Amino acid sequence: MSSLPRLDDLYKMVAHMYSEQNAQRPARETFAHFVEVCGMLAQNDREKKSEDVSPEGALCKALGWYFPLMAKFKVSSVEDLVFRKFPGACPYCRLSPHDDSYCKTVRGTERTLNHEAVRKLYQQNWKKRPTGLDDWQKMFQRIYPRRLGERGRSTVGLLEELGELAEAVRVFDRYPKYFAGEAADVFSYLMGYANEHALRFERDYGREFSFEDEFLGRYPGLCVQCGYSVCVCPLIPEATVGRLAKELDLGNLQPLFGLDPTTLARDASGTASEVLEKLGGYLGLAERVPFDRGETNRALLLLCLKLADAVQKDNPSVAERLRSAAMKVGNAATYAGNRRRSPEITQLVNSIQATLLGIGPKVDEVVDSACHTLPSQLGLLLKTGQVRVLLVSANPPATDSLRLGAEERAIREAIQLSKYRDAIHLSTLPAARVDDVRRALMSGDYDVVHFCGHGSPSGLIFETGEDSGAEAPLEALSRLFARYPRIKCVVLNTCESLARLISLAPFTVGMQAPVDDEAAVEFARGFYDALAAGRQIEFAVEEGIANVGLKNLQSNFPVRVLTPRDSPS
Repeated sequence: MSSLPRLDDLYKMVAHMYSEQNAQRPARETFAHFVEVCGMLAQNDREKKSEDVSPEGALCKALGWYFPLMAKFKVSSVEDLVFRKFPGACPYCRLSPHDDSYCKTVRGTERTLNHEAVRKLYQQNWKKRPTGLDDWQKMFQRIYPRRLGERGRSTVGLLEELGELAEAVRVFDRYPKYFAGEAADVFSYLMGYANEHALRFERDYGREFSFEDEFLGRYPGLCVQCGYSVCVCPLIPEATVGRLAKELDLGNLQPLFGLDPTTLARDASGTASEVLEKLGGYLGLAERVPFDRGETNRALLLLCLKLADAVQKDNPSVAERLRSAAMKVGNAATYAGNRRRSPEITQLVNSIQATLLGIGPKVDEVVDSACHTLPSQLGLLLKTGQVRVLLVSANPPATDSLRLGAEERAIREAIQLSKYRDAIHLSTLPAARVDDVRRALMSGDYDVVHFCGHGSPSGLIFETGEDSGAEAPLEALSRLFARYPRIKCVVLNTCESLARLISLAPFTVGMQAPVDDEAAVEFARGFYDALAAGRQIEFAVEEGIANVGLKNLQSNFPVRVLTPRDSPS
């Protein structure tokens, strides 16, 4: 051996010194102890004075526990592990010193980190790798230069790397490849801390700091706590208790640490229900509901079967489709923790939603909005879904003035006051022209298109930019909407819009006679109160009529719900 030991010599000496203790600890406990001693490094950066831990002592402790951690995972050579990642240069830009601005744009990406080039650099420079600990410290100073005034740079970086190493430790049994890279990164930040301290040490004391000398003084081939070359200290030495953690006089600890599993389950279930309700139930989480796994997948399957039983007598073909969907839902289930959602599940959910439109009141027999069981909540979600509403308003100057702003406010208020407000997205087209509607339909997917303004038995009146408006024929609007199958409902809150019974969508809501302006506003309020509560179209129409009647406005309110089968041939 040369006059000073190599890095691997220090590694094997210290790993052997703590081999007996390490053998009795699980790997994660060894890692926890390593994180504990790394916490001492932050004390110096925070300028906290400690009689027990000096900056040099904290640094040596950290490396002293890094070595046993590597041994716990059977690393054969720390030199090899570190040099594979840092072969005398930054692995990302492959420069020494590295180019910071370039590295920030490419760091960590497979496309820009040239693994083959790093491997070649490792092979080319292997014989020129550092020897002793001070040499490794200087190599990292060349690659990543530290400067005075950079207090905290390395400890913040070390904190991030400890998190990444924690993940590598957690998944090591199945994915060992992550450990090597993260362990090398942690070592690089320990060296970075040493270099920051060396600059301050030279400034304050006028002499060079030697990490190697400090380390050997604390690890001289035997444990300085017990005096043996293989440590026989207790697994929890008294000298380490309270080194970082602070004791509080808590009195009787039994109540504090006496959580009962039954109480935990009961309280957790209640809180989960309250939180879910606050977020708008499953409707508020519609885009994130994991239909392809766990209890949610089973509940969706059960919902399809219950709905199939409910409609079997009246509509056996729909019942068969729902049973078929139930089988596919079960087959589309993925395992817990899978980062990718089943591509088939989205199509299945959309298909089930479309089927529910044709079931009508039978859905309400199965889906109870007051019931908090998972199948019922999912049924409510599928019945209502994520509803996108396009509100189109037009009141050309030459036409009678209408309270269109009041109607929009009523609709917004109805949505905002609903517990399912997050499930309904409202977009508006004020002073709309026909071209505005065309373009809006092309750029966004809508479930409900709502017109408020002037109409007639033959069409709707749109703005033109001139004093007079222009009428768009209902037949032309029907052909336009037919090109957008997502549109489930068109609301024509205009006079005489359904006098000719022309269907524009699966559900067309309109007026068969002139309608009072204030009554139109209150109908819209009641309609969206119900829609935002998860009710079906027919119920929402009845709620709108009820609201008009309760406020003693227009008697015999002339609204009608039209489906395609109601249109004349």
